[in-house]
Amino acid sequence: MAGISETSLRELEAELVQLKARMDVLVDGSPLGIFFDDAEDKCVFVNRTFCQMTGLSPDEALDDGWIRTVHPDDLGRLMAERARAVAEGALLFRTEYRYVRGEGSFGWVEEQTRPVLDPNGKLLGYVGTLAEISDRKEKEHARQRYREELESRVKARTAELESQTSRLAEMNAALKVLLHQRDEDRDELEQCVLVNVRHRLAPALARLQAVCTADAAQDVFVEVRQGLDELTKPFCRRLSVASQNLTPAEIQVADLIRQGLTTKEIAARLGVGAATIDSHRYHIRRKLKLDGRNSNLRAYLLSLAQR
Repeated sequence: MAGISETSLRELEAELVQLKARMDVLVDGSPLGIFFDDAEDKCVFVNRTFCQMTGLSPDEALDDGWIRTVHPDDLGRLMAERARAVAEGALLFRTEYRYVRGEGSFGWVEEQTRPVLDPNGKLLGYVGTLAEISDRKEKEHARQRYREELESRVKARTAELESQTSRLAEMNAALKVLLHQRDEDRDELEQCVLVNVRHRLAPALARLQAVCTADAAQDVFVEVRQGLDELTKPFCRRLSVASQNLTPAEIQVADLIRQGLTTKEIAARLGVGAATIDSHRYHIRRKLKLDGRNSNLRAYLLSLAQR
């Protein structure tokens, strides 16, 4: 070379050898798999770590030899993404895929590839790295499995709660029907007991008392009457409360109904039309919550009457 002495040339060659040795140490000692591809995207170099990861020799990895280590299910996607990055002139290509380890098991790597250009911008090739990410992917998969299992449990628990809620709603509806029926049965029983006591037992007791004048018998009659009063007293507490919602005219009509008068008889006594009495009857039943029920109005009023 003109202008360079033989000594300087030898020194330059020695320096280049040292630089190459340092570069070899850096490349082969890297924890990352390193590869170089030419401008046609064919592999021309791999470092020691790349070979240790894939189980390939440097010669086996060259050209397209490294492809055999890519998981078959990921190879098509990887090649399509690479081709698209090359076509678009991407300054950085990054992807993740599974690869076959030397012993036959599968691992995960993250590949990053950048184009290498000369000072004039001409494409010389590509330099890329492979980073082992199997542990990270396993943790991600474990978290995903946990989330799926948790979601499955939540769905199952939600379905169970919805089923329980539905059953509770059905039971609540049935209980309301039973309670309503119980109230109706209780009212009917109260009315029956009260009407029988007042219209059958009390008159019979009065007649018997009239013919039995002995003092001892009179004491028994008093005890019987007190017993009947105690029996029917709980049934006679509601008329005064219910009457608070009735108008004076409705209270008057209710009293006449309780006495056993018919609609025509009440209308004649009050000097109004039968339709007016029917209207009062309707409002009395509604205010006493008897609308829609088959309860006899007179019997119900008798069951509420004060002694």
